[in-house]
Amino acid sequence: MSLSSAIDTWNPQKALATQSYRVFPQVYASLLRSTPDGKTLRPALASSYKADPKAKTLTFTLNPDAKFSDGKPVTSADVKFSEGLWSKGELYGGYFSSIKSVQTPSPRTVVFKLSKADETLPAVLSTANAAIFPDKYGGRTADAYWKKPVGAGPFMISKQTVGRSIGLTRNPHYYRSGLPYLDGVEYKVVADGGQQLLQFQSGSLDVVNGVELEAAAQYPKDQIVGAPSSGVSVLTTNTKSGPLSDVRLRKAIALAIDYKKLVAGGYVGEASVATSLLPQQVPGVTKCPSCTWSTTDLATAKDLVKDSDYNGQNIELIVPSDGGPGKLAAQALVPMLAEAGVKVTVNPLPTSSLIDKLSKSDFQLGVITYSALAPTPIDPLGFLGATGVVFSQSSPGPANKALAEVHAASSPSEVTAAAQAFEATADKSRAAIPLAVPKALDAVADRVRGFAAAPYQAYCADELSIKS
Repeated sequence: MSLSSAIDTWNPQKALATQSYRVFPQVYASLLRSTPDGKTLRPALASSYKADPKAKTLTFTLNPDAKFSDGKPVTSADVKFSEGLWSKGELYGGYFSSIKSVQTPSPRTVVFKLSKADETLPAVLSTANAAIFPDKYGGRTADAYWKKPVGAGPFMISKQTVGRSIGLTRNPHYYRSGLPYLDGVEYKVVADGGQQLLQFQSGSLDVVNGVELEAAAQYPKDQIVGAPSSGVSVLTTNTKSGPLSDVRLRKAIALAIDYKKLVAGGYVGEASVATSLLPQQVPGVTKCPSCTWSTTDLATAKDLVKDSDYNGQNIELIVPSDGGPGKLAAQALVPMLAEAGVKVTVNPLPTSSLIDKLSKSDFQLGVITYSALAPTPIDPLGFLGATGVVFSQSSPGPANKALAEVHAASSPSEVTAAAQAFEATADKSRAAIPLAVPKALDAVADRVRGFAAAPYQAYCADELSIKS
């Protein structure tokens, strides 16, 4: 299998690169897992669970066959230790804010005491952000563990060359009897879309994770597998320093973009116009009635540029150079913004360098695609709150407020209302501007059986097999 960029960490609570979440489900397992269509949940390390809204508890019974790849059983102590890591996570701790405490009445029973009834929590507990790790890192230091972690997923790490490849071998203690079918999986970092295609055609790659949109037409149609996209490409701005600290310039840029033309050219028709900053595939996310996302008004854009403090200086637009949508889109934005009087040059960077610049606020403009990993607005809202709205340095307050409201929601309409309230605030700020919803495309060789594209991208390879 190919990855368009290297994973950025083995720690799911620190991971930002989408490709990391392609690999995590092979090494880690969670209490629950989602079906391939992403719509329902099924047992995983927990064989069953029961919610008690009145007592505000979630009680899990662990699968007696659940073991880590070193053969040690998964116990309630491991779950309690893992929850301590989740809730203190630098980026995604807010996902678990409704968990007040964890009780372990027996080695196979875990009780989450909640501060409030939370119907959204089980979906989050099916993601890699809620992976189960050995208690106290299995007797290792944290640093040693994260270099080569032990998990309860279908495979275990056999070798890795940082930034280049990861070799996985079959976990003989996997809780699903008879699985995985494969003896191993090798991930190769192949950043160039042309090289991905050539290696796929030659048989050096069986699966291309995330086909570059501009190369999709060159693959055999029957070997392209698509799923509803859970991502959204956004143009993020540095709101604290430089010319884009002026909201008038940010609004001018948003209005100068011809979104339909951008989708047709920059995303080669393999996308749709984004109507929300939150991923549209996520249940509860609908178009905000008062928002004006995807509106084009060049005349007003020109007026706003003139009224702003922008003095005509060049603005750098950073974009990932190693796969994923955005490279062509960034180039397509340049002439559109020039028409409004805004000078932009594109600087493609490796994903690791781009994330570093975004995290340090060492940028002016950036195109980035972020994706939800679970069918609940908690996931994208938590990400936006943790990153200051896609690294724009905006206040996390509105996202965190919406996150709390979604946690406390007792009906789908309350979830939608919370998401739309956040969208309305983000629409006024234009700190991050949604551009498009790129298709999620993978290429799968004919000899591969059992591949099911997941709408949240993080599929588990335990049912993959090779036709002999």
